[in-house]
Amino acid sequence: MTAITLLIHELCDLADAFWHCEFNFVRSLKYYNTKRRLYLFSFLCREHWLRQYTNNLSDNTKQQNSMRHAKKNTSADYIDFAAFEATAAYRPIEHFDRQQLDCLNDIEIVDGMDFNAAFYEYSDALLKYHNDEIGQLCEGVSFTISGKIAINCERFSINFVYNNETRDIALHVNPRLPQNYIVRNTKVNDVWGPEEVSSALPFLLQRGDKFAIQIFITNTCYMISINGHHFAEYAHRILYSGIRSLEVKGDVEEVEMHRTMVEYYPQRLEESAARVIESHLETEADEVDSNAKDIISIPHEWCLISSPIKLSNKSMKSNYNGTDQGLTLPYYGTLLPKSLKEGRCLKIEGRVRLLPHSFYINLQQGQHIWPHPVIAFHLNPRFSQTSTGAIGKAVVCRNAWYNGRWAEEERSELDTNFRPGRTFSLAIVCSKESFEVYVNRQFITKFKYHFNPDVVDTVYIQGDVKLWNVTLEPNPIVKGKNVRIYHNPLYNDEY
Repeated sequence: MTAITLLIHELCDLADAFWHCEFNFVRSLKYYNTKRRLYLFSFLCREHWLRQYTNNLSDNTKQQNSMRHAKKNTSADYIDFAAFEATAAYRPIEHFDRQQLDCLNDIEIVDGMDFNAAFYEYSDALLKYHNDEIGQLCEGVSFTISGKIAINCERFSINFVYNNETRDIALHVNPRLPQNYIVRNTKVNDVWGPEEVSSALPFLLQRGDKFAIQIFITNTCYMISINGHHFAEYAHRILYSGIRSLEVKGDVEEVEMHRTMVEYYPQRLEESAARVIESHLETEADEVDSNAKDIISIPHEWCLISSPIKLSNKSMKSNYNGTDQGLTLPYYGTLLPKSLKEGRCLKIEGRVRLLPHSFYINLQQGQHIWPHPVIAFHLNPRFSQTSTGAIGKAVVCRNAWYNGRWAEEERSELDTNFRPGRTFSLAIVCSKESFEVYVNRQFITKFKYHFNPDVVDTVYIQGDVKLWNVTLEPNPIVKGKNVRIYHNPLYNDEY
């Protein structure tokens, strides 16, 4: 009966593959094999966690676990895995979904047991670096792998390896230069799991250049930075406590590894150091005319989507030299303590990318990713598409992080004046009780202070924008009016 049930299940999966792939034989078999592999990988990861958990339990702990979860079973060797899965110690791989199977044409997903698994199994078995004395791993341990990328580099990999019979790989970091993405994966019993490739950070590795990849261990995930910029997180699919060696393969040279205990992540390098935000507060106490306009520093040439065109008219000259591409993302800018207070604003000038998904701005304390910084204001416009495919309104999310968690999120669907390919001047204004957001002098939304904003010393910006400038500005009072240039019209009817 069990065999019949399994056969029916296999036939159903095969039929689903053919139906989903429109009866394309080759693609249907690839879809079916990938689905079966991911099922197997999920099962192997589950068994791996259980085996490690069982081995690490003392006899006394086993007995207490049995008494807690088994009402009728009195054996000290009994473990209720369902109860274990509910504990904080168990962090399984997220189950695959149909989208992972649909992406087969775009991202090559390779079965590690396949003879032709070329992207995982190197024909050159020579290790470029190997270290089997990396010590006991715990939260706070950081590995920085540095070296030089070969001029003909196709790919290379960094592997954290178990010293067991199947040489399981807890973390596989695999930059693929022709494809311009970095794969993260895990191998258990010679079976590879689903690849992770997404990241908000652009691909930063170039042939012939030096590189520094930091891999930082927390209790929930690995954090990976490239040349001092946080790149991605990768949740533990199997326990990191079993890792015994680190190896580097592929087209790299002069490889070195440094193991340290750190209090903050990522470790900043010269190219990832924070910028000092310019302050334009000389006229902070001055009153201005009500018709005063924003001074926008974005040069016209930089705003063009295509390459800048040489201007023949001498009267149209500007100081733009054609090479200044603005500020790189992710952007970190530093402020002096207590810079944000009533009567001041943070002005951010830039351009929305042509196909925007979202971007966010954090006003936070500290430049680190881990431990999680205190965030006084998280502003996150998320763009939607209309039925015609055009970018429509934005869902603007606001939040704050403190006391170890996010506050209750506020969100509104708003017409924000953010348009694909267009420039913007965004002002985050400190009022008496809240942050107020203006785009091109139009009031958009506000966010009530959850704590005093003078703790903010860092501005972090990431996402689908090109950034030109970030400055600290005054919000002067309008002559003859009891309001400031940036003011919420809902609460200032006299203006």
